[in-house]
Amino acid sequence: MSLNEIKNEKVYQRGRGGSDAQHKEDERLFHELLVRHKEIERTTKQIKTGIESYTRITSQDKELVKVLQEHALGMKRRFDGGRAIRSWDSLFVKLFDHRDQIEMEWEMVEDGMKVTLTSQDAEVCELIQLHDETLHAFINHGLSASKHESPYRT
Repeated sequence: MSLNEIKNEKVYQRGRGGSDAQHKEDERLFHELLVRHKEIERTTKQIKTGIESYTRITSQDKELVKVLQEHALGMKRRFDGGRAIRSWDSLFVKLFDHRDQIEMEWEMVEDGMKVTLTSQDAEVCELIQLHDETLHAFINHGLSASKHESPYRT
């Protein structure tokens, strides 16, 4: 099933993210990561206020490392700019609604990204941790995980 078929089945709660060139590029990057998920490894350490994560490309494919890095920065730009991300998924809607309470620190490393997501709000911290579970599902299961709603329970 393609990403377009998946999107057509969902109910968008905050509007679609757009069909402009940047949106199409963000989708392309995300799709490539989902297709090549077996080449990606993610480790996470839960901390009191959120998570510290390290996502790396195990195949050492430098082009895939760039895709991962561009994807992470593209999602940060979308998030910061108020552009919808998976707005059919209740977890992403909640994260989007509380984006002003989330801080992100990131570092590009040779084989991927190190990212720390934190919030001083305990409920938002829980959302961050549930988002992390979703990213692990994407890495473990690829495209098949992308069609399911995140583990967030309303």
